[in-house]
Amino acid sequence: MLEHLKRNGCDVGPQNIVCEPCSTVRAGGFSPDAGAITICQERILHKQHMEDTIMHELVHMYDHCKFKVDWKNLRHHACSEIRANSLSGDCKFTRELRRGFLSISKQHQACVRRRAVMSVRANPACPDDETAERAVNEVWESCFNDTRPFDEIF
Repeated sequence: MLEHLKRNGCDVGPQNIVCEPCSTVRAGGFSPDAGAITICQERILHKQHMEDTIMHELVHMYDHCKFKVDWKNLRHHACSEIRANSLSGDCKFTRELRRGFLSISKQHQACVRRRAVMSVRANPACPDDETAERAVNEVWESCFNDTRPFDEIF
């Protein structure tokens, strides 16, 4: 992933990833203005959770560099969230089971959609739940199927 970021104009190094206390319930975040990823030290449960969180935020960084994401555009935000949730391991079966979500079919898709809607809803440009759902639905097909820079979902 780091090589793909570099090819798209984002040369990521240790200075771009910080671990610090956070005031929210998230495990990490990407700041497009700073070009940096924050890992929330009190929210990381174990090593695999940290790796998945870093990958989730690296997908956002990749999207920001390659596609010039406008984070105030809810459709852009929704697409990056769909991709990050799908490609990072954030929606794997065991993680969803720990969260209390169990589905026999299409569990991965349901998780990706649910988490993308939650993130878009938290965007200050999003007025309500219906707008967040609509943004995710409008870009779902193309963004869920876009696995760049990977050949497939891990």
